[in-house]
Amino acid sequence: MKWLPRRGVLFRVILNGIISLIIAAGGFLGLGTLLLGSQAKQMERTMNTWVATVACEAYAKTPSSSALDAYPFRVTVYSPTGEPLASSSRDPLGLPTSDELARAKAGVPTMLSSSGDALSACTDGSGRYLAAGRPLQKPALGGLVFSVAVIVLVVAIGSIPLARSLVKPLRELVATAAQLGEGDLTARARHRGGDEFGDLAIAFNTMAGKLEARLLAEKEMLANISHELRTPLARVRVVLEMAKEDPARAASLLSEISRDLMELERLTEDVLATVRLDYERADNRAPTGLRLRSAEVDLNGVLLEAITRAVEAHPEREFVFDAPQGLPSLLGDPALLRRLFDNLLDNAQKYSTGPIVVRVRGEADALVVDVEDNGIGIERSDLERVFEPFFRTDRSRQRLTGGTGLGLALCRRIAELHHASIVAESGAGKTTVTVRLSRSDASH
Repeated sequence: MKWLPRRGVLFRVILNGIISLIIAAGGFLGLGTLLLGSQAKQMERTMNTWVATVACEAYAKTPSSSALDAYPFRVTVYSPTGEPLASSSRDPLGLPTSDELARAKAGVPTMLSSSGDALSACTDGSGRYLAAGRPLQKPALGGLVFSVAVIVLVVAIGSIPLARSLVKPLRELVATAAQLGEGDLTARARHRGGDEFGDLAIAFNTMAGKLEARLLAEKEMLANISHELRTPLARVRVVLEMAKEDPARAASLLSEISRDLMELERLTEDVLATVRLDYERADNRAPTGLRLRSAEVDLNGVLLEAITRAVEAHPEREFVFDAPQGLPSLLGDPALLRRLFDNLLDNAQKYSTGPIVVRVRGEADALVVDVEDNGIGIERSDLERVFEPFFRTDRSRQRLTGGTGLGLALCRRIAELHHASIVAESGAGKTTVTVRLSRSDASH
């Protein structure tokens, strides 16, 4: 039967219903036995006494076995000496012993050792005894089996709607996962219930949305990288062509080639560092390229080097450096810190029109660097997301400004490796990125 898959959820739910029925029946039977055990024994004694009274009276009126035919169970009348006088069946009960007769005469509940049947003394003064035993007819096992089968079938059929309600959302989720695996990034689970399946569908849709956004962002990153590579390569080619036509100008054009090569180098480093960063998170290991090599770092010196490189790459922009003299050094990786501030300055010059200000201030246990620019600003909802890989706020201008959306993500990762914090604030076109570097040692 296709609707009852083996080892499937549907089969398991039905089987669970049947097992639960058996356990419940056994539990109620055991509980009833425990609670009614003493009462059942008392009822049995009362019934035996009543049967002895009625059966003995019937035999006294008609002293033959026909007087006992009305009883559906085996009843045997014994003489005062223990000899059988009459029985309701052709298979009389066992003979009582003298001790059993004495106990029954004394009114003590007695069971025949030969058959386990109840022995009682007649109360009509005749001195006779009566034993009541098993039913004359065996219980109809076929009917019992049929009744049990009907109950099990009813439980199984009654479990099918519940099982289907459990199986349906799982099958839909499996089908959606298969669509997603085949490349349909828009596939989403449709279950909207308020139960655990609804929570699972929401979690699945959230995962699918993040996966879609990540894949689309990576595609966009590849497009941005292509653009970023084409632009400096085209400039280098033009400069080389010009140098061929006018060798005398070749020396003056070397600075332009150097600037373009620096841009290509920075782009390559960002992409490779991002790949290593993702590998580190996935494999829970620190690649060689991102391990800290702690040393004494002169923060002012690192910032001046970064500003010098920015001025060389963008001589048309104005950079302002505001830092007090005599700042204490800190422990960190000079190469990674240079990359951090290179990326911050490069990002600031892309999205601003006015001067870029770098301010440094010392605090009790940290050195704080503010990189300020005046330009298009950042939406409040994007302030935290700007540090996510591949995220860009200025999507409408990305072909003009360039960039891959990796720079600030690398800045955050480098800050985390130094146990530092990095936050962005923006308002009225002014954007400030603040890096707070602890002066304590940054561990690996």
